Order: sequence, then structure tokens, then C-alpha cells
Amino acid sequence: MSKRFKSIVALASVGLMGVFVGAVGSGQLWGADRSSNTKVAPAPVLAAGAPAAVGTFQDIAQRDDAAVVNISTSKVIHEAQAADPFWQFFGPGGRPFVGPWGHRGGETLTQRSLGSGFIVDDEGHILTNRHVVDNADEVTVTLTNGHHYKAKTIGEDARTDVALLEIEPHEPLQPIPFGDSDSTRVGEWVMAIGNPFGLGGNSVTVGVVSFKGRSLDLSTGGTPIDMLQTDAAINPGNSGGPLINERGEVVGINTLIMTGGAQQYSGVGFAVPINVARDILPQLRDTGHVVRGWLGIQIQNIDEDLAESLKMKEAHGAIVSDVTAGSPADEAGLKPGDVVVSLDGQPIEDGSDLSRRVARLGPDTEVSMKVLRDGSEKTFEATLGTFPDATVADATSSSGADHGYLGLSAESLTPDLAQRLGIPPDTRGAVVVDVEPGGRADSAGIREGDVIASVDGQSVTDAASLQAAVKKAQSSDLMRLRVRRGRGYVFVVVRAS
Repeated sequence: MSKRFKSIVALASVGLMGVFVGAVGSGQLWGADRSSNTKVAPAPVLAAGAPAAVGTFQDIAQRDDAAVVNISTSKVIHEAQAADPFWQFFGPGGRPFVGPWGHRGGETLTQRSLGSGFIVDDEGHILTNRHVVDNADEVTVTLTNGHHYKAKTIGEDARTDVALLEIEPHEPLQPIPFGDSDSTRVGEWVMAIGNPFGLGGNSVTVGVVSFKGRSLDLSTGGTPIDMLQTDAAINPGNSGGPLINERGEVVGINTLIMTGGAQQYSGVGFAVPINVARDILPQLRDTGHVVRGWLGIQIQNIDEDLAESLKMKEAHGAIVSDVTAGSPADEAGLKPGDVVVSLDGQPIEDGSDLSRRVARLGPDTEVSMKVLRDGSEKTFEATLGTFPDATVADATSSSGADHGYLGLSAESLTPDLAQRLGIPPDTRGAVVVDVEPGGRADSAGIREGDVIASVDGQSVTDAASLQAAVKKAQSSDLMRLRVRRGRGYVFVVVRAS
């Protein structure tokens, strides 16, 4: 996203100082249930919760090493990019750390980066972090035997920073079995396997689960993820690799480290719980993105002081700090200061609990909420909308170009974003956040801040529908876009060449 557009919409960045991604630069379990009819490698035979016996770590490392892959990407950048919270870890000035495998030339930069991933089935599906492969022109997966495969990114989710890759293997693969991150205990031994600093070959580090439920916002969308914290060493290049329990099962995807300003491992790393990734795998495989329910409220936890001021006996529930105009919550009648104490009859522990449970429900789901307002309990009914992905989405076909077929990047327009852009909050479409110099969109006169409402008469309601519309229309010589610009609409014609 360009600096100019950032100044227009004033989007927030990750709100945790010193937390950065642990990767340089950038089927198995498709159902949400935990059924056993999945294609996974057999787990090591160890007693659940038992302390690691002599030789256990060696056995697990030898058994699971073949499932962990090296991921290398390349991306041509035509101009210096704005600083990104995920890049500040890698080099001075917010630029990616390109190391010996990157080079600069003239006004362009070929960014080459490394990360890790792990095989989840024998059909060639691989899990990694989204930031490892996001917007890459080319992705290469290298197995431990040295065999290379071109990979295709078939699904991404910004909220969880999870991506699903696919390769076409010419040999048997060794998947890694999934564990249950919900049952993982603080103090339990875990192992991280990955490719730190691009040294070549997988490295193994060992530690314990230091904390469960460390709430971090990976997408700056106000919807944090309850992460696993570990002191197993995680360094640049480890991102996307597995965090493995004593039974040889993956319980997390290594994602972030807290650097404390030292820009290196300092004993505090974070992993996306594998149950979080497991729940979204069907949508990543089938549609390429994740659709979640959305209420349209900003919430925070109730501490003892808030509880006392609200005359609550216990500090529980989630207090509404803001309501998005035109959102399901707004239409249901919720107001700032309301405290949501239950959802569909189940108590709400805190803000993370409410956010997680709403996100698991699909759009158009009807929910019932018990709310404390001015000391009285009230019931509100709401029909969930679609969670707007507040991060940049590539408005493109699967052509693999940096800014896609149109030569632009766009994101779904939310009521809050529309308000910041000075347009009606009920406006639907995909807002342009970056235009590639010399690309098709640039030549046609598309500008940052334009809202694309239709492509060749096909309605565009969000970034995903823009991608579908562009894919459908790109076979023609001309593409007609209806664009909201300021207070009015204009038609813009994009030529194929």
C-alpha cells in the first residue's frame, strides 16, 4: 500500500512493539471436525502428556524432518515500498533483508526471500505463513532430499497469516500429523523445525509452551488470534514451519518473534495454533479465501475497574467501544458502552472469546446476544454480515503478476473505510490501494482511492468479487470498469495491451 493511500485512510499497524515476523522477506484435514479419516502420517507412539524420554527428540526430528520444506520466493519491485510491520525485522529502513540471494538493479529490485512450510497430505498441499508468499511472482518448494517444485498459492487468510500451497509431486510425500492445540499445556515440550537464515537444511530447536492464548492482531483488522508462545528458538526463515509436540504432531505454525529491538531471537516466539489453521483449510482449498461472520463492533475486555464502574459483580464479557454505521450490530441496536455477556445462550468470557466465536459463524447467521445496558439485561437479535478483510487483497487472476492482470492492488471497502474516504458508508466495491506504474490500470487512468463498482457490468462488492470479475473479463480486448471517484462515478476502459 502506498504512503499516499495510507495517509488517506489512516490504517492502523500491528499494535505490539517489538513483535516481528520470523521469516526472511516476506488432502489432509479439510473438515473442521477432528475426525480420524484423514490422510496423515502415523504419529509417534508416545504417552499423551508424558515427559520426553531419552531419544524422543532425536526420533521426532528424524521422523518429521522430511515433512518440513524450504520455501523460496522471488518478486520484482519497481520502486521502494512503504514500510510494513512484517518487514521491519529484516533490515534497516523497513526494507526486506535480501542477504546474498537478493540483488538491486536500476530502479527495480528483485526481492528473493526464504521461509519454511510443512506437508499436510500426500497430494502436495503445504501449509505456511501468508507473509512468506504474499504477492510473490514465483514460489519454489524444496524438499529435504533436494528436489525442487514450483508451487502455486491456492489460498490465503490475512487474519490468521496462513497460506496453503500446492505442488505436483513426482514422488511419495511424508505428511506431518496434526495434533490438538487446544489440549496443549503450558510447560509442555515442543520442537521447532525450519530453515533459519537460509542456511540450508532444516534446523531443530527445542523449548516449552510458555503461554497459551497470547492475543495478537496479525492483520491489523481488530480481530486478534490467541497464539501459542514458546521459547523454542525461532529466527528469520523459520516462519511457516511447524511447532511440534512430544508425540511428533504439529500444534502450531511458527509466525512471530519478539525482538526487544535486537532484531534477533530473544526467547519469546509465537505460533498460530494448528486448530485455527485446521478450521479454515476447507475454505482455503475450495475458494482460496476465508469468509467469516461479522458484527461490526469494536470491543475490549472488562477489567476490574470497568466492572466496578458498570456495577458488575464479576469482570466478564466484552464491552462495545464503537459500532460501525450500517453494520449488523448497528441495525440490531447495539451502542457503545453495551456489555455483551452471552452469545446464543453461551457465556462470553472476554473480547477474544466473542471475536473468535463470531468469526467461526458464517455470514447471514442469526445470533442472539444478551447485553448489559445501564445495569439492565437486554436481548438483541442480529444477522451477521461478511467479515471485511482489512488487508490488501490482490485484485487479479492467478497470473502471478505483482499487481495482477490490471496492475493494481485493492481491498474490500468497509463502511468504516468508506467513511474515512468521505463516501457513503453503504457504498459497495473494492478500493484501489496501489497502482503499478506503467501497468494497465495506470495507463487507463485508475487512481489510488478509486472504488471499483463493476467490471463489464458485473457487480463488484469486495476484493474477492473483483478478482472473479477480472478473471472472467480478461479474455476480451477491452474491460469496462465503473469506478466511484469522489462524489460521483466514471467509466474507465482498460485495454489488454
